[in-house]
Amino acid sequence: MPQQKRDYSVLVVSGKEQSARLLSAMLLSFGYRQCETAASLGEAKRKLLISHYDIIIIDSPLPDGTGSDFAADIAYETAAGVLLMVRSEIYERVCRSVEDYGVLTVPKPVENRNLYAAVKLVTAAAAKLSSEEKKIQKLQDKLEELKMVTRAKFILIEKYRMTEAEAHRLIEKDAMDSRRSKAQVAKEIINKE
Repeated sequence: MPQQKRDYSVLVVSGKEQSARLLSAMLLSFGYRQCETAASLGEAKRKLLISHYDIIIIDSPLPDGTGSDFAADIAYETAAGVLLMVRSEIYERVCRSVEDYGVLTVPKPVENRNLYAAVKLVTAAAAKLSSEEKKIQKLQDKLEELKMVTRAKFILIEKYRMTEAEAHRLIEKDAMDSRRSKAQVAKEIINKE
């Protein structure tokens, strides 16, 4: 089911104050409301430790590196969409080195309409990845619940000599009668052990 339209948080990493200001202004004109800047990779890393960003735009080179390794790391470790802007003469080499991590690379200078298209592509990819992460989290939660219920059933089978079906029914009935989840009932059984 499609998600409701949301505001995306953006981090612009640029060693040039004027470029950072221009990119931020451009992003605001594109409709992105939450836009922060970092003047170096170190500052960007610190910001990432305390905040979550949906989109990260890296205007390479930076005072403390090219940004390509940073871009690859962030794309690999987070669900953020990463856009790396590099000089046109190194575009092909950098693009090949980061594309397998999911980093979108664009050559500089870049026209506004091309930048807009690239930002929209990164936004769409970040939204899809975020949606998939939510699905994965739901499945992981369900798996944890299943493990807990199975462990509780095992305790009932061992301690009270129930069959698997009897243990299952007991947990299900207790959950219904007490208006709790099976996981809550199972946790109670495990904690009594």
